[in-house]
Amino acid sequence: MVPKIVAIGTWYYDGTIPHRVEIHAFPARYSDTRYAEDGEITGEYDESMPVPETRDGYLYACSPFYSGKHLSIEDVKAWASAQPWAPVTWEWTEETISN
Repeated sequence: MVPKIVAIGTWYYDGTIPHRVEIHAFPARYSDTRYAEDGEITGEYDESMPVPETRDGYLYACSPFYSGKHLSIEDVKAWASAQPWAPVTWEWTEETISN
């Protein structure tokens, strides 16, 4: 499963060196909370585990930083803004996600 890039921004290391930041959308059915035993290694999911409820069926994460999974793009942006290395200047955000 390849996540979809839904936002792109720039973070400046030491205020001068630009680094790309991306927000990725993952279908909620691929949530880490649904991994089977050893699923992090095998990539298997436990179909008996519930799919997390989200607003639009997706979970969102920031890359290259580990943000964990969030329920919306706005939640990830808020997480990024609260980090000691912030701020991120967001140049592009996809308004809708098509399947």
